[in-house]
Amino acid sequence: MTTHRTTRRTTRRTGTTHGSQRAWRAGAAPVVAGVFVLAGLAGCSSDRVGTAAVIEGRTVSVDDLQTKTQEHLAVVPGGNAGDAQRAMLQRMIVSAAIDTAARDAGVRVRDGEIATERAAVLESVGGPKGLIRTLAQSQQPTVLAPEDIDRWIKDRLLFRAIAEEIAGGPLSAEAPETEQAITGANEALRAAGEQIDVEVSPRYGTWDPESGITALVSGGLSKTAAELDDDGS
Repeated sequence: MTTHRTTRRTTRRTGTTHGSQRAWRAGAAPVVAGVFVLAGLAGCSSDRVGTAAVIEGRTVSVDDLQTKTQEHLAVVPGGNAGDAQRAMLQRMIVSAAIDTAARDAGVRVRDGEIATERAAVLESVGGPKGLIRTLAQSQQPTVLAPEDIDRWIKDRLLFRAIAEEIAGGPLSAEAPETEQAITGANEALRAAGEQIDVEVSPRYGTWDPESGITALVSGGLSKTAAELDDDGS
């Protein structure tokens, strides 16, 4: 697989986040809309035992993914474990695309910004479990494990920073250029999606840039790494 990279610009930090309630309401919609419209991701196959996917050279193990899924389902019981794992893998791919788009745009966020946004968001939804439940029940559901909250917050901030870079300043719900900036940020994510390397284990499924991850083998998503190993022996 070949990864295409564009020339990076000088990195710029984002400004401070807005008020807690406003930050949650204004920031949620663009990110949710943006991260699920990626197209053009390369879907290569990997049959490494115990590996669910390799995203930009980072291995996502079956065991780790199943642990995250169990933690999510402990908060949102009744969900389908296989669907949850596919959704988590897709979100990890989206995060990689957001990182690439942010580098291309020359923006980044500081740890302090993430901490501030996290506190504001969690206060508005009743804590970590409240956030996980809210996202799971949203119009475009997001499957999130407790340990991935900071990454989700970072994705929100990076998406906002990309849009603000395009707009040339802070976003405002009343400003007509805000919609154009969000559209531009989505286009930046699509372009980034074409640059990143993604491998999904054929035991787990296949990556389709239009529909996400589709299972190849019935029941495969519920198997542990050891069980997958046994299947291949």
